[in-house]
Formats: sequence, C-alpha cells, structure tokens
Amino acid sequence: MVSLKNQKKVLTTVYFLTFIALGLVAGALGPSIPSFAKNTATELSKISSMFIFSAFGYVMGSYLAGILFHKFPGNKVLAGVLVCMSTGIALLPIVHSLWILVALIFLVGMAQSNLDVGENALIVWLHGSKVAPYMNGLHFFFGIGSFIAPLIIAQSLKGTQTINLAFWIFAILILLPIPFLVRLDSPKNPDHVQPSHDTPTRPKASRATVVLLIIFFLFFSGGEITFSNWIYTHSLKTGFASVESAAYLTSTFWGTFMLGRLLGVVVSRYLSNRLIIWVDLLGGITSLVIMLIFPHSAAVLWVFSGFFGLFVATGFPTGMNLAGELNAVTARITSLIFTASSVSVMISPWIVGQFIERPNNQALIWVVLINISLAAVAMQAVQFSTRRDTQAALQPKEILPRSGSTD
Repeated sequence: MVSLKNQKKVLTTVYFLTFIALGLVAGALGPSIPSFAKNTATELSKISSMFIFSAFGYVMGSYLAGILFHKFPGNKVLAGVLVCMSTGIALLPIVHSLWILVALIFLVGMAQSNLDVGENALIVWLHGSKVAPYMNGLHFFFGIGSFIAPLIIAQSLKGTQTINLAFWIFAILILLPIPFLVRLDSPKNPDHVQPSHDTPTRPKASRATVVLLIIFFLFFSGGEITFSNWIYTHSLKTGFASVESAAYLTSTFWGTFMLGRLLGVVVSRYLSNRLIIWVDLLGGITSLVIMLIFPHSAAVLWVFSGFFGLFVATGFPTGMNLAGELNAVTARITSLIFTASSVSVMISPWIVGQFIERPNNQALIWVVLINISLAAVAMQAVQFSTRRDTQAALQPKEILPRSGSTD
C-alpha cells in the first residue's frame, strides 16, 4: 500500500504540474494581442475589451469555484476545468470575429479562475501548517508556464508567421495532468472535517481583516496582470523592441518572476509572510518609479521589467500564506479573493488599452504603479487591524487526502 505521506508527495507534484497550465495561458495572452487584433481586423484600443471579458469570466468562475470545490471532489473538478481550458486555447488563434474571440476569452477566464481558486485552496487543505514552501512551489510552476509561453510564441511567429502552432502546443500540454487527477483522491475540505476535542482551534479572521486582504489581492493582482499583459505591446509602441525581441522581453519578465517564486520556496522557511510582502511591494514600486524617471531608456525598461517580475513574484502566494496564517482560507473566502481580484484585472488592462497606441506614453507604468501603491496601503491596513496580536497564532491541524490506506 502507498503511504499517506507518499500520496501527498504524488498529489503535490501533480498540482505543481497542473499549475503550469495556468502559467501558459497567462504568459500567452499578452504577446498574442497584436495577432488577435490582426486576425479580427480590430484596433488595439478595442481588442483590450477582451481583458474585460476575461475578468468577467474570472469573476463568474471564481464564484462558481466556491460552490464546486465546496461540494465536489477537487481533483475531479480540476480535470473538467482543464478540458474546457484546452478547448478554448486551441480555438483562440483561428477566430476571426472579435465577439467570438471575447466569448472564448470569457470561457477561458472561467476555467482559469476555477483552476486558480481550486489549487490555492487544495494545496492549503493538503499541507495545513506546512503549506508555505508548497504554496510558493505551486506558484513557481505557474512562473515556468508563463516563462516558456512567450518563447514558444516567438518561435511560432518566426517559423510560421502565426501564433497557431504555439496555442495548439499549449492545448496539448494543458491536458497532460488529467489522467493523474482523475485517479488520485482529493484533499478533504476543512469545512467537512469535524475537529477533535483535543485539537487546539483558532478563531477565524475577522470580517474587517478578510475585507482588507481582499482589497490587497484586488490591487496587487491588477498591477501584476496588467504589466504582464501589456509589457509586450508597450515595448513595441515605445520603439524599444521588434516583434521577436518584445516576446523575449516578456519572457525576461516571466523569467525573473519564475526565479522570484523559486527563491520564495526557500525564503518562506525563514522570513515572515509580512516581511516578504513588504519587500515585494517596496521593490516593485521602486522598479516602476525608476522606469518612469528614465522613460526613453531601453536598457532601463529591460532591466527593471526583470526586477519588477522578481519582486512581485512572491506577493500573491505569500498573501495566501498570510491569509492561512490569519485563518482566512476556506473555499468560499478563496473564491471571494479571486472574485474581487478580477475587478481590478478587468479595469486596469482596459484603461491601459485606451492609451497604449499613443507614441511614447507611459500609461502602463502609471496604472501598474497606482495598483501596487494601493496594495501597499491595504497591507498596511491589514497590519493595523491585527496589531494587537503579540504572537503568531496556532496553525490549523494538517489535513491529509482521503485514503483507505492504513500504512
């Protein structure tokens, strides 16, 4: 019989590999904007509407995820989500109607949010008090997918002059974890576990703390996603890159992003969640300010796009770790976090799209800076709301996946 410990290792590995799919989609959409515009004969200011529909999909999917992962085995839900995501990704590059494109983007957004919400909750349920390095590891694999996606697109454009081949490769890769997910038992939802009398319990986070955490994720996600979606087109419109080198610039961002998440696996063992988040916020703000001070320097854009990716990389997973530390991770709260985050992801990229075609404008950098700055304000408010805590709260009992094994 396979021990519970080995089951956890296998399931964790499958979750890591599954999260690559989310990274592939996130890393692919930004470099594909000009191709989508060309395929649909649409201006960039109008093609930016796809971000609104993607965010609507994220909102709907996040709400739906709170229900699905509360009622059904999480692994089976993930398998169905991957099928939907793969189908949408395979169709995106061959669509020539803007409205069909945004409809597909909406459906892909729903699938993304279900995968995002589900795996962030499942990894906490699986590892309990020991989740911090595993959470950062999960998001590191998102970084791997995000890093390789622009590289595959660059080669597809170079070899075929289209993004079709790249997206069909993504569609196949997204399907690979499904056979493992349908055979493995899902972690137990803590809402369905009766605590034992001898297990110390912690009070759940206050409503004010939950709201402030949601606001933090809303603006931090808005800044991160807006930058990753538009840095490709921003570099083209400012004259700093060709089509191919712009894809490599995007991969530079995602490469340092991936490196940051790898470092997060290590530093999360030694530094507090609050300290890591503040390093992320202040480093990200500093990088953006330097890009604004030197708006005509290609070298500054390349270097500090990389630094920005490095700093913001661990913000989201560490924020989830902090939410777990404050006892604010259930399927429904996680769903609310992603639902609220989608609001900023809906608005910020659209705002940038209205100005991106103007030559030498810095709308992208300003919008991202505002988002990250507001996230910093929200995090300060979180610390203020919990300032009376004099010591770390007890962590929840570790939750194991269902198994009939007695080994």
